[in-house]
Amino acid sequence: MTDDEFTASRRDVLKSGAVAAVGLGGADSVLSTLQPADDSGEAANQVTSFLGEDKVFNTACSPNCRGKCSLRAFVRDGRIKKVQPNVPEDERYKRGCMLGLTHTQRVYNATRLKYPMKRVNWSPDDPQPAGRGEEAQFERISWEEALDYIADQMERVREEYQPESVYFETGSGDYGLSGSMQGQLSALFGGTQMSWSIDINTGRGFRRVTGAGWFNANTNFGEDWENANTVIVWGSDIFASNLQQDASILLDAIESGAKLVVVDPVYTGTASKADLWLPVRPGKDPHVAMAMIQTVLDEELYDAEFLRKRTLAPALVREDDGKLLKTADVFEDGDEETPVALDAATDEPVALEPETYGEYKLFGEYTVDGVETHTGLTALEREASKYEPEVVADTAGLQAEDIRTAVRWLATRGPGGIASGYGVDRYKYGHVFGQAYATLLSLTGDFGRHGNIHASHPSGSGYDSGGFFAAGEDAPGTSPLPQSKIITAMESGDPYQIKMMYSQASNFLANQLPNRQRWLDAAENLDLIAVADMHHTPSVQHADIVLPASHWFTREDIISAGTHPHVNYREPAHDPLWEAKDDWWIINQLADRLGYGDEFVSDKSEAIEQIIANDDRIDYDRLVEQGSVHIDDDPVLYKGAFNTPSGRLEIYDEDAPTESGADVGEPVSLEVPVPLESRTDDDWENADEYPLTFMQKHSKWRIHSQYEYQPWVREINDQPQLDINPKTAKQRGIEDGDYVRVYNDRGEMVVKAKYNNGIRPEMVNTDQGWWVRDFVRGHHNDLTHMDISDATGNFAFYDTRVEVEPAPEDLDTSKYTANNPRGSNADAAGGD
Repeated sequence: MTDDEFTASRRDVLKSGAVAAVGLGGADSVLSTLQPADDSGEAANQVTSFLGEDKVFNTACSPNCRGKCSLRAFVRDGRIKKVQPNVPEDERYKRGCMLGLTHTQRVYNATRLKYPMKRVNWSPDDPQPAGRGEEAQFERISWEEALDYIADQMERVREEYQPESVYFETGSGDYGLSGSMQGQLSALFGGTQMSWSIDINTGRGFRRVTGAGWFNANTNFGEDWENANTVIVWGSDIFASNLQQDASILLDAIESGAKLVVVDPVYTGTASKADLWLPVRPGKDPHVAMAMIQTVLDEELYDAEFLRKRTLAPALVREDDGKLLKTADVFEDGDEETPVALDAATDEPVALEPETYGEYKLFGEYTVDGVETHTGLTALEREASKYEPEVVADTAGLQAEDIRTAVRWLATRGPGGIASGYGVDRYKYGHVFGQAYATLLSLTGDFGRHGNIHASHPSGSGYDSGGFFAAGEDAPGTSPLPQSKIITAMESGDPYQIKMMYSQASNFLANQLPNRQRWLDAAENLDLIAVADMHHTPSVQHADIVLPASHWFTREDIISAGTHPHVNYREPAHDPLWEAKDDWWIINQLADRLGYGDEFVSDKSEAIEQIIANDDRIDYDRLVEQGSVHIDDDPVLYKGAFNTPSGRLEIYDEDAPTESGADVGEPVSLEVPVPLESRTDDDWENADEYPLTFMQKHSKWRIHSQYEYQPWVREINDQPQLDINPKTAKQRGIEDGDYVRVYNDRGEMVVKAKYNNGIRPEMVNTDQGWWVRDFVRGHHNDLTHMDISDATGNFAFYDTRVEVEPAPEDLDTSKYTANNPRGSNADAAGGD
């Protein structure tokens, strides 16, 4: 900021203060009403009117931020005036964030959908899919018309194609009851629902070792984090994207004496609090994890007792086929499931049972009953020996001693863990990292103890619905398809043709999925896209029928926290605005038209009471009164046998997947972690043409694409920008604040460049979640792709390469540069 800019800002502040002073002190000001009342009591009434009286309602947030914070809404004159954190039953979990407080604006935002609408040029007989998009116009219709259109098209598609041709999509925009209810309707109808191809890479790799994990890993509850002595935050900016409970509990751990290590290619807010920052080059994380494993093995920092009792470290592996030696191979009464170890005292084979300690041999090669074998830990040691810290330091752009220091802290300072985020998940082979860090924590014995951490957000509890949403044995059931297969089903009918989509709480189609243009092209094969949402999102703009959903604070609901041990209750703060309806009501109406009405409880209050009655841990009356009930579960996970075939941590996976493809070369089998790379590889075939890795970090200003048009937020975060290292920018003739074109062979976007010395020179970043209308041109997901790994099918958003150049000089940037600090969208940012 220049001196002139600072002076102007200070002048504005002083001017605002002067206005406030006039308002408070003038003869006709509010404070004048504090004079004694006359006989009519007029002054006293003015005071009462000014102060007002609030009605307070229990409510809760439930976007995909993993906070699920219990809140209180203050209503005056029929309008929500203030939001503040509610004190949950366990006061340690009292939390709220800046975005949650902006619901006072979000409920009344100008982007809210008010009435059911139909795209003007859509009709059941002539859908005209090419008419969808930015130029589409809509006309208001009645709820009856809208619901009849949707139900009629569902039945038509089922008859002309098959029930699976109707795609029921629920996104992560609301974690109340509506998602479960839509799943029940899909199961009764026989439709298709998605299984995830987003954020499952790291979790699935972790799961192969531990038997637990999907969206990242399961880890101890937040209340236990302060017991950690070392925390390695890996691929997560907790202070930006987990800014409610997770940030607070990390600070609790630091205040309790924990060492904080951050592994991230960007100097984030979390890195600024670290004792040690490892600015890893993009995509090199599995290499670093393997170097840490090598250090633990080489320096004998492993927990030998834990390895013998709870892992497959001593399990014997056949040299001929890589399978585990089983008791059936050596004992007459053996079986085909139980692994075999070698007793160190007798040199005799013994069954390796879960949770059983023995003086088993951890390293070495042995011949057992004529079969050449080696231990599982030896197999790991063989691979890890290729990743000496000095070698990896050069590969990953780090210092070898920093790698050693980080893992020494983890291995020698008592309980701790690795708070892995979703950053590494978004590389094509990110699942290898999940396997690697779970293996590393197995070596250090960091499972099942107070202070163990395995993910960047804590675990928690929720209610048990007791099968309330089960569709019944006679229902055809839902056909699940990964999102990576949903698009081929839309495009080519593989494995079957999708012809219609009913979407709720989702902005996937036109904003959040990789290779966005491919999705929009595929959608032209659909006869009907119906979207229920609170706001006029980009996906709504590509719909044929639009249904206005009520805001969370105007509907009754219950929410399983999931990341803290509570169930939250919402009571409506006021009636839904305009013609908006609860998704519960919408699905009930569709069910009636499709002949499934008797399968649903139409009264939501009654349904909530029935659901809670299925869980004897929760008292319904206390939940409603308090707005939150604590579930008293054990905060420490991974006690007892693991949910794996052996019941142990499988640091050697005999059923490992194999990765193949042009970027792998010869097929690679992953019994132990083997670092693999795609577009981040230095030898990637198009690296010269597109030299920069393009990331799309999560931002503190949005939850994915939610909260996009909040006035308070847009005053601070007004437009998309490209974080770029000054060295990288200057090589391309780009000054700080210039508009730049970011492009590759799939698409482009035009945004403002922002110098950032804390980002590695070989990468750039634009925070994800911006809507189409925010960009001067293009969209960040016009640059991403859908190249996926064999093992997980997870979308690899960060495995994207781009080049950057100055934007054309004649480009129209007036939406942000025409003396309008909040852009041309300022008029859409608030108001009724």
